Amino acid sequence: MADTKPGAHPFAPLVLDDAGSLEDMAAAVMRLHSTLMTVGRCYTTDATGDRAALELGRVESVLAGAFCTIFGQSPADRFADIFDQVTYVAEHMVKDHIFEDGNKRTSLVFALSVLRFAGTPVVLSDSPEPKDNQYYAWIQDLVSSRRTNSELAEELRCGFVAGTGDLSLV
Repeated sequence: MADTKPGAHPFAPLVLDDAGSLEDMAAAVMRLHSTLMTVGRCYTTDATGDRAALELGRVESVLAGAFCTIFGQSPADRFADIFDQVTYVAEHMVKDHIFEDGNKRTSLVFALSVLRFAGTPVVLSDSPEPKDNQYYAWIQDLVSSRRTNSELAEELRCGFVAGTGDLSLV
């Protein structure tokens, strides 16, 4: 299970050191991607067979790199906080181009969902105009490397909705 102990630092990275939690999170990413492709405008369908297995394996690899202890180094040793951690995940998911379509959407929504799950919801400007939409700018800057991961994680930190019990904002 994810390390979300009461009293733990609210920004601490999540740790998923059991296979069940990692598998559950990977399955959630796959369901999220499928849902986003169903409701979004896309030109591909769900992968099947070998392609689906390859996608799942790549998702599990990215998640293990972010959420599991590797060579004795826990996520808390590798990431300053959960904002750094989800920026890392989003970067690797989108730049590895795991899916045929919807990589940016899936990466962004997954990152925001992890933050919400961890009790650190983020709200940025969601303007219908791409040039004024902070979510769009965030993922585009991640893909193009216009800003560093540290700068992108800082934007998420600044968008953190402190002290709110209303998670419907995200």
